[in-house]
Amino acid sequence: MLTIDAACRQREIAWRSYYLLSSANMRRSGAEVEHLVHLLTSFFREWTTATDATPHLVGEIGSGELPSALRAEARGLLNLCGRTAAENANNVAFFVNYGGESGHTKAARTHCLGHIPPVDLVVRTGGERRLSGFIPPQVAFSELAFVDEYWPEFSDIHLEVVLDEFASRDRRFGGDPVAQPRVDA
Repeated sequence: MLTIDAACRQREIAWRSYYLLSSANMRRSGAEVEHLVHLLTSFFREWTTATDATPHLVGEIGSGELPSALRAEARGLLNLCGRTAAENANNVAFFVNYGGESGHTKAARTHCLGHIPPVDLVVRTGGERRLSGFIPPQVAFSELAFVDEYWPEFSDIHLEVVLDEFASRDRRFGGDPVAQPRVDA
């Protein structure tokens, strides 16, 4: 993820969001949850020393569902949230133990969701064609891109393809398409 995040920064994408762990993922087998939690705990530990981006955490971070090691790393990231988005053009939102079905609860709102700007593009990896509970209000007019590669294989080349395709889209934000001049022959 650090490689893709660096590629986004090189392209001057000021806000990046990563849906790391859904609340529904916590219902998976114990071994799989343990593996996911280990990956996230290690990632957060590495991330805090590898970047100067301002982190924004969204989700039920203090939930007893999350193992204590992951809660501790998440709290460490929360301590880095001191700078406001306006002070930093390098922001990363991490959605952890988040689910759209609980996305409007008080607990979710207290974890930085309110100031995260609208999302322009949602990239779903792994060949899935669904959002899997990732439905904060910021994605109301997001464009969607679906990529067959799983996240670990998603590379700078995939990112470039997705961004090029996104740049070619006609975004209307719910409005009427631009009226084309009528030509009668």
